Amino acid sequence: MLRTFFPLLCLSSALFGFYVGNPAAPVVMGSGFFSGRYLVKGASGYLYDYSTIKKYHAAGKEALFNPNSVFKEFGIHSQMGNLSMMLLERLEIFGYVGGSKEQTQGKPHPAAMTSFKGHYQFSWATGSKAVLLNCGPFSLGGSFSYFGIPSSPKSYFRYLNRINLPINFGKQNTSLSEWQINGGLSGRFGFLSPYIGGTWLYSKLHISGTSGIGAIDYENEDKWGLFFGLTVSVTGKFHINLERRLYDESGYSLITSAVF
Repeated sequence: MLRTFFPLLCLSSALFGFYVGNPAAPVVMGSGFFSGRYLVKGASGYLYDYSTIKKYHAAGKEALFNPNSVFKEFGIHSQMGNLSMMLLERLEIFGYVGGSKEQTQGKPHPAAMTSFKGHYQFSWATGSKAVLLNCGPFSLGGSFSYFGIPSSPKSYFRYLNRINLPINFGKQNTSLSEWQINGGLSGRFGFLSPYIGGTWLYSKLHISGTSGIGAIDYENEDKWGLFFGLTVSVTGKFHINLERRLYDESGYSLITSAVF
């Protein structure tokens, strides 16, 4: 049975191609422990996410070196807790809070001499998801998310000279901001709900400046990507979701959720 379109609500704020999730999550997640099936539901859980390959480039050039010779690829490893609210089995508003660790991967040729230190630091995400159309076991949905890793003294670059000594004694701290728009199709077959879709990602990696070296802003090279995954539902109250993301990045996600 066809149901009417529900407007897609987007929450924005000041997503590593962030975890996308099942486009039909508001429908897949059945009634919770205390909530009715068609009213307001809540959910909470744990997210493990690993983005292994993401390519960046910088438009400008520093006088001392080419910023595109600093690193080849960037990766992010995140562990986060989440809380979400679902309305009328159509709309989900969610938030994530936890820790992320950034890492550089590979060296371009020729390569600038740099040293990067990355440790787990605070990260967060927010967004919304809406089911736009239902037809039998299939659902069409869309979502928007923002993911951020604020600047921290725990993660920084240092630029070195030819004898591996710092060009200056300052640390170039890093911060990351990502905006992501997704759309996908999901099917529900018993306790299994496979899904597939496309995504557009804008990622900005900022390296702060110090005396003698200006700030550098990088953007992701590949904006369009593909995601697919599988949701396994246990009694309609517990859910396990596995996800894979390709093209704009190479990412893997595992999330467990409980509906209440």
